[in-house]
Amino acid sequence: MGGQKSLKQQIADHIGRSGLRLPVFNPIALELQTLLRDENADLSRIESAIAKDPALVVQVLRLANSALYAGLNEITTVRQALMRLGARRVSRLATAAAQLSLYRSNDALLAGYMTDLWLHAYACALGASWLAEKSAHTHLTEAAFLAGLLHDIGKLLILKTIEDITVKEHGTPPPRHLVDDMLDCLHCEFGYTLMKGWNLPEAYCVIGRDHHEAHADDHMPLMLLVRLADQVCDKLGIGCEPQPDAVPSASYEAQVLRLTDIRMAELEIMLEDNALAPEPAAVSH
Repeated sequence: MGGQKSLKQQIADHIGRSGLRLPVFNPIALELQTLLRDENADLSRIESAIAKDPALVVQVLRLANSALYAGLNEITTVRQALMRLGARRVSRLATAAAQLSLYRSNDALLAGYMTDLWLHAYACALGASWLAEKSAHTHLTEAAFLAGLLHDIGKLLILKTIEDITVKEHGTPPPRHLVDDMLDCLHCEFGYTLMKGWNLPEAYCVIGRDHHEAHADDHMPLMLLVRLADQVCDKLGIGCEPQPDAVPSASYEAQVLRLTDIRMAELEIMLEDNALAPEPAAVSH
């Protein structure tokens, strides 16, 4: 595997040589974010944006009919979803669905990582937006969803790069413990770089880089919301790094956001009921 170079160096060299392998941030998701900021945008414009990608429509309808959102009657069109759930919720689902298409690999080991990573990202998005709605930061609900969805995007970039430099060149991925080490030590740095390359707002880039820092900035509530959602997901075992002994309700983030034990228990129940809404089978081939 590249002579004497470590896998870490190979990953860094490969990204530096070939640029960011992932495609640009989904243009439809960007268009939806722009429309949501336009007070004059109507449902027809949002419907038209989503309809540009038939595969995206399918994923939006799948998520809209999941346990978290489903009503008595099945939602069969984007317009029905918009009328029942509202433009902001449907735009969140479309953004999540657009990201889902990136979490794919033909290698069984890496596909497993990507499934877990997607479930964690989606659960963090749900959790962070729920926390925003239940705290004094309802104005951050949409931003919290996107920040939660993207906070670990560096891990996806690393997995895609490993797929390029090991599976495609050598036919097999490195040992699991080595993949774990690379994800742990590199994902914040590369997540920041990737989101900067996507020209996303600085707040999302900073969260990608600093969400594991020892002391969160209590002047950046968006960071606190994502960090707390991340902790709850880890406690529940949703994702790659289960920490069943964690006590998020006693965390610094919960204290600063003034979230009670009851609220935190409600969040855990919501995530346990709904975090697996996107079908894992949709992630891998």
